[in-house]
Amino acid sequence: MSAPAIPDSNSPMRRFLKIVNLRPDEAERTLLMFLFYCATSIGAVWLEYSSSTLFLEAYKAENLTWVYIATAFVVTTFGVFYSWLQKLFPLRWVMLGISCLLALPLPLVWMGLMQKGSFLYMASVFGIRLWVEGIYVLSNINNDIAANQLFNIREIKRAFPLITTGIIVAEIVGGFSYPFLVSLGGVPNMTLATCVMLLIGSALLFYLSTRYRQAFPNSVYNIDEDSDISARSLQGNLLKYVWLLFGFFIAAQVLFFMIEFQYQTQLEIHLKTEEAIGSFLGIFGGIMGVFKLALQLFGSSRIIERIGVFFAVLMPPIGIIVTGTLAGFAPFGLLIGFVVLKFFDELFRFTIVAATAPTLFQAIPDQFRSRIQSFVRGIADPLATGGAGILIWIVGEIFKKGGIETEISSHWFAAVIVIVALIWVTVIWLLRRGYLELLIQSVERGQFSLLTVDTRELRRALSESMTRAETQTEQSVCIDLLTQIVPQAVGESLAPMLSQMTPDLQAQSIEAMLENPEPKYLPYINEVMQSPNASPQVQALCLRYVLLADEKNRDIDSLRTYLGPEQNPIIRSTAVALMMRLGASSQVAEATNTLRHMITSSSQPERVLGCRALAEAAFMQSLRFYVPQLLQDPSIEVRCALLRAIAATRTSEYFPSIVRGLHYKATRKAAYKALVNLGDDGISSLLELAHSDRSPVNVRIQAWDILGEIGTQSSISVLASNLSKSWGKHRRQILRALIRIPQDQGIESILELIGRSGIEKIVIQELGVMTEAWSGIEDISLRQLETPETELLLESLQNEAIDSLERIFLLMKLLYPPSAIQAASFNIISGTKSSLARGMEILDNTVDLSVKQILLSVVDNRSISDKLSILGTIHPYRPLTPIKRLQQLVDLSYCLSDWTLACCFHLARTQFWSLPAESMLKGLGHPTGFVREAVISYLQVASPRSLIKILPRLLKDRDPLVLAQARAISYYFQNNGKNILNLSDNSQEGHDIDTEIRARMSGGKPRGYGES
Repeated sequence: MSAPAIPDSNSPMRRFLKIVNLRPDEAERTLLMFLFYCATSIGAVWLEYSSSTLFLEAYKAENLTWVYIATAFVVTTFGVFYSWLQKLFPLRWVMLGISCLLALPLPLVWMGLMQKGSFLYMASVFGIRLWVEGIYVLSNINNDIAANQLFNIREIKRAFPLITTGIIVAEIVGGFSYPFLVSLGGVPNMTLATCVMLLIGSALLFYLSTRYRQAFPNSVYNIDEDSDISARSLQGNLLKYVWLLFGFFIAAQVLFFMIEFQYQTQLEIHLKTEEAIGSFLGIFGGIMGVFKLALQLFGSSRIIERIGVFFAVLMPPIGIIVTGTLAGFAPFGLLIGFVVLKFFDELFRFTIVAATAPTLFQAIPDQFRSRIQSFVRGIADPLATGGAGILIWIVGEIFKKGGIETEISSHWFAAVIVIVALIWVTVIWLLRRGYLELLIQSVERGQFSLLTVDTRELRRALSESMTRAETQTEQSVCIDLLTQIVPQAVGESLAPMLSQMTPDLQAQSIEAMLENPEPKYLPYINEVMQSPNASPQVQALCLRYVLLADEKNRDIDSLRTYLGPEQNPIIRSTAVALMMRLGASSQVAEATNTLRHMITSSSQPERVLGCRALAEAAFMQSLRFYVPQLLQDPSIEVRCALLRAIAATRTSEYFPSIVRGLHYKATRKAAYKALVNLGDDGISSLLELAHSDRSPVNVRIQAWDILGEIGTQSSISVLASNLSKSWGKHRRQILRALIRIPQDQGIESILELIGRSGIEKIVIQELGVMTEAWSGIEDISLRQLETPETELLLESLQNEAIDSLERIFLLMKLLYPPSAIQAASFNIISGTKSSLARGMEILDNTVDLSVKQILLSVVDNRSISDKLSILGTIHPYRPLTPIKRLQQLVDLSYCLSDWTLACCFHLARTQFWSLPAESMLKGLGHPTGFVREAVISYLQVASPRSLIKILPRLLKDRDPLVLAQARAISYYFQNNGKNILNLSDNSQEGHDIDTEIRARMSGGKPRGYGES
């Protein structure tokens, strides 16, 4: 159970992966997924060009409406068929079966295309046009599901953009290769080329699913009875938002097919031959792919970051309105107009819209999000396809009955496209308002997370909502959100509204603005400061803002008016702190004298405010002379304020006082905050405390928690580097601290340091702890050793296995969605049969570790012997005698709990089993009192002479339990009839008794020696 090795960060491959924002553990999976998606997409691109060419020749563009209508039914059927298969077969076989199914009909279609002019040929042309849509839909589903199974929620953010470039690369490769391949074999034969590429994609998927078999659950997918989304489960703003999402995707799809219809109509009119159409489609697709790839790699993320999600989503419809208007007037001809329209539509649709579409679902609560997303996308897309077909058919029929020619009708079609684009713009604008309303509701319910929202868009929306907020609570929530999202720019939103706020909100707002004070907001601050209704706290904050914001016109002498005893102590302490921090030497001396009177005042509030002012000053100067006195102040509030002052002024000689403050309940909270405020300066002290054997375990564990609260890169690195070296409670606390660090910084750091493989090695370590615990239960049987000590040890060993399982769940939270792991943990540990099955099902569908099957078997309701047999593949179990097993457990004390170690010594005492001298020495120096007490009890039986020698040291022990025990033993030895104290010398009698006891320890009870 050694610690995992840390990968070399200087290797060329590691540097390359850092450039593309991938971790080493993700590289192979990402490459295989990219190749699979790219191969499948190249085949789909070839088939799309071939089907478009053949359809335009056989049916003409006007009949595309029937394809769109039929596609709605076909795509919906495919989606239902895919879901139905998951009820019958494991996910891996469903994916492989669907992937092969996409290629199998193509040879039959090719045979039909060879009979040109026949009914079979016409049916094949129509069928292949529908089959293209099926390939796109099912291959996308396969790609999305495979990616979700292979990557966790954090990995997929890095890997999926690289995987999705497979379709863009496919358009480039497929587009430029298509004219060449057509010139060699003709359009009909491209169906066979497509079949080959789809089979290559299937082979890659087969290898991928075999290589990472653990990522795909063996069980059949079950849909809960309550998983259906209906209007009854959605209410208010959420229901309106879902309808707007439907409108967004329907408008987008209708526009796509209307533009596609007119694009292919113009190709049919202006390009007369089959080869010309095919060549143009291939070259256009290749050029289109180059532009999309460039925008996706270098432009999309920057555009979204710069202008926000909703303004980025507005770019496609605005572009369609502009290019659609140009296409309608056709200054360069209808063909060029609709080609340009098609170009801009695809350019933005498959880059910016594709990248931002998932973001639109982020405002939806977690418990609804995934189901609503699949529900909306699964219905809106095919519904829009059919709706587009019907709309195009209706418009076409109107033009026909009106006797409008094709060329004129194309102009009117462009106008219809512009109108639909305007509707899309309206829907996006309404979505933006609904997005904000749902986010505010999430904040009020405590479900808000900055990791799941677009901060730029939220900032803009919150600034608007501040003016509409009706209650103080709503305004306070908005201020908190703005402070979290953009602390450097809160003044822009808050300063103009200060005068209309209540004193509490004014104080909250000014405190937020003080993080980044700017001179341009001074008029608003002065207005509040001069108001007769301003509270002393608000006046003090305004005074601080005025002095900190305007560096050029800073007037330190004006602070003298606030140093008099007639001033409110809150304002006076603020003025003193500012003068000490910013003033010249004479001004600092004056402020120091005022502060000296405050911290030595007989009034407790004066001393408290004086210590707080000391915390705001840059240094203590001569006032450090009073620190020892203040550390002994009878007021706890004074001592707590002083600890914060020591941290704020970085007075390093008193850092040990802050650490000592953690040991006492009264000052623990203040010491905690002080150490957090120390930041990186407190890391060395905290590390020393965490590894100290002289401090209580709860204090040592709290040191890891404080390191997590500090949250700097250095403290996070310290936590991450100590994770693999720590055991038991320390490892659990480090994991909790890493998981709690905002914005997943702790999780990202541990993944960067040891990677996914390192975390898996730690999981295997924990499975090793479970193996040792269950081995102890198996070998030390209660039937053979029926004593209370045996029962306590077996119970503690069972708890060891449970604690190790809990740490495994915490480790899995580093890789998988915490909500899923939490649900699995709750159900598995609850103990009921139905809950256990539910928890195992969640794990099976969430986890993809290489030891997943072992983990599932371990948590299952099996006998300990069966579990040990299963664990034997990674940690072999070898039966031992009870005494040998106990000795091994004592040797493994570093990874077991203190209580288990104590139980081992108590059992060894009652059974007269010998333990190594080294273990006893370590036990006597153990930081936990009841462990030392157990070792002393053991020594009473194992080696009284050794106990006599160390008794003087035990009589000075800091633990009351050990001290009381040592006194009792001393009294016993002093009053024992055999005068055992005299045996502490080297007399032959003492040597004989000690030798006899040692000899009997491994064989049974010594003669004539009872338990003391």
